[in-house]
Amino acid sequence: MSDQHDPMARARAAALAELRAAPVAARWTRKAARVVGASVVVCLLVGAVAVAASLIDARGAVAQGPFLAALLVVVVLGGVGAVAPRGRNLAVVVALVGAPIAMAAIAWARGAGLPSTSPAWVCSVSHVGLDLIPLGFALAALRQSAWTWPRALAAGLGAGTVGAFLGELACHQGARHVLVHHVGAWLFVALACVAISRALPSRTFAP
Repeated sequence: MSDQHDPMARARAAALAELRAAPVAARWTRKAARVVGASVVVCLLVGAVAVAASLIDARGAVAQGPFLAALLVVVVLGGVGAVAPRGRNLAVVVALVGAPIAMAAIAWARGAGLPSTSPAWVCSVSHVGLDLIPLGFALAALRQSAWTWPRALAAGLGAGTVGAFLGELACHQGARHVLVHHVGAWLFVALACVAISRALPSRTFAP
């Protein structure tokens, strides 16, 4: 029987033609670069505004350098963890372990801190508001692969780190304030990322 009259051969030929016509999916590294890039750009803009508004000087920036660098590492890990293939997604594990360590270290380093005339809730609102942009990129990236809660949580922790970056530059209050209004906002964004991404339909179920 010729291929023209063989149903299996026709089905195979149609499937191959469809695969050739389908657009090539963007590599996961490009997707990760978009998620990480959005967060890093917002962090850099926040830093520039903080310097321009004299919220921090050169000496303060040097003192905060290790913490700011640690936050940027969490940003990168969260962005990579959102889209990296499941079999080699070590970034998720490192982000889930590293983010709580960074939170604890930031709170511990504050000590008693300095008094502030601004209401404490301002930090929470500004933290969450600043995270909306990276959160949007993270949610879009999570739709490009099969949903898992560790991946979604890592992406949320990365997005929430942007607000923490602002807190390190603009807020100088003590450890208790950091735990409630900064770490609390950070965790809120991370859990919101898990809940929202779970409700959104995935565009693909790639691992």
